Amino acid sequence: PIAPVSRPRRRLFSPVWIIPLVAALLGAWLVVKYYASKGPDITIHFETAEDIVAGKTPILCRNVNVGTVGALRLTEDLKGVIVTADMTKDAERLLKRDTQFWVVRARLSAGGITGLNTITSGNYLELQPGIAKEDSRHFKGLETPPVTPPGVPGLRVQLTSEAASSLVPGSGITYKGISVGKIESRQFHPETGELIFSAFIDNEYANLVDQHTHFWNNSGIDLKVGPDGVALHTGTLESIVAGGVTFNEPESIDMGKRHVAENTNFTLYANYEDAARRTELNATVPYLLLFTGSVRGLSVDAPVEFRGIKVGTVSGISFKYLPNDPDRRVPVLIKIDPAMLLNLPSGDYNTIHAAMDENVDKGLRASLKTGSLITGQLYVDMDFMKDVPPAAVAKIEGYQVLPTVASGLGEIQVKINTLLDKINALQLDKTLDSVNGTVAGLQETLKSLNALLGQKDVQELPAALRKDLDALQKTLAGYNGQSDFYENLSKVLRQLDDTLRSVKGLTGTLERNPNSLLFGKPGDAATPKGSGSH
Repeated sequence: PIAPVSRPRRRLFSPVWIIPLVAALLGAWLVVKYYASKGPDITIHFETAEDIVAGKTPILCRNVNVGTVGALRLTEDLKGVIVTADMTKDAERLLKRDTQFWVVRARLSAGGITGLNTITSGNYLELQPGIAKEDSRHFKGLETPPVTPPGVPGLRVQLTSEAASSLVPGSGITYKGISVGKIESRQFHPETGELIFSAFIDNEYANLVDQHTHFWNNSGIDLKVGPDGVALHTGTLESIVAGGVTFNEPESIDMGKRHVAENTNFTLYANYEDAARRTELNATVPYLLLFTGSVRGLSVDAPVEFRGIKVGTVSGISFKYLPNDPDRRVPVLIKIDPAMLLNLPSGDYNTIHAAMDENVDKGLRASLKTGSLITGQLYVDMDFMKDVPPAAVAKIEGYQVLPTVASGLGEIQVKINTLLDKINALQLDKTLDSVNGTVAGLQETLKSLNALLGQKDVQELPAALRKDLDALQKTLAGYNGQSDFYENLSKVLRQLDDTLRSVKGLTGTLERNPNSLLFGKPGDAATPKGSGSH
């Protein structure tokens, strides 16, 4: 018989499959780990893709990598770029409705130089986490970094201005020289011509702002020439270079209470003087002044003072206020604070006008005075004056008109003119003729007396009478058209007349140009050497 052949048993698992199996398991684990760690895909809209590279530009949050730019594409209207980013799993909780993205690069702004580290490490996208509860996957990127991150406690207010000056996002807000906030943004409204600045005040200083706070532009150097001379106002070095805003002290400070609501609107004044003027004056009452002389040197916003105390301002200088005045006097419109001048509350115009009428009847007058001989600027001065003609408050074409008087150089000129008129009325030439006639008559009388005395013995007259007659004869003999006395008297009178006329010309020059006392008349300066004549 044939013996059976025995065969080895076939193995169910070959060692050859170990390597593919391990590789498959490893791949599956990597896939699971990738999807387990992968965060959401997001899109960010930018105006341009400058400094953004697909597959390379990282997304950082406080220097921690939370994603990478995946792809770039243009928008359908070709007005922007859509950046698709792959975020990490940990970044999912950061993606809220108000999350902000911007490109970090080296920048020079009002806040200084930032992003210098990108020169060596390269540009990246910065993620600023939001505080909203709603999640989002689509965002609008910022072209510039935000001045204040969202969620920072503080007070945001709106400042309305007619000019931007040098204020830009990032300009500082100071209080008594201390930095307390920043300008976050500015927006121009063409329909109103106004600029709206969004300002942020740090939380620890938010209680310094109340309803009566006045903000003003503290940028650069403010040089003003006015009736009080030359005034120079400067802010901090930062505000001079980059612009800035400051505000005044509140009426009360409560460290535990905020005085105004979020986004309250305030007026941003151009300078300190403008803000101070709104602070000092309450509701004002208009009055019109009429001046017969020149008002050169008087400007709008010039002060109206009563014995050195500011009680109002000049609001306008124009003939339009009284175009039909036959004397062509210069109308000056002023606004007076009745609380400062009359110690009366604002609003009761009948009481105010009655009090003004009473004070005018007692001698209250308005005049122009020189605030500074250097600048030649004038201001309106109100005071009680003695020996002035009676006057009253007149009502002309709807304006309450206060009486005025000449003062300062104008008053000097009036007095000199009056003196000249009196001297002219004396008629010096005729006076000299009259004196000559009188002396001639005395000489004839003396001759007759001598002839009479010649018929008698002169020795019989008393010695005192003979002495008086000899003295009178010598005096009259010395006074004639060719005598020194006559010539000297005539010369003195002529010099007096010339001097008074020169003074009259001087007062006219000073009225037109008061600072000529210091700088001379225009054209008096000597021609510099080397300059050609034409």
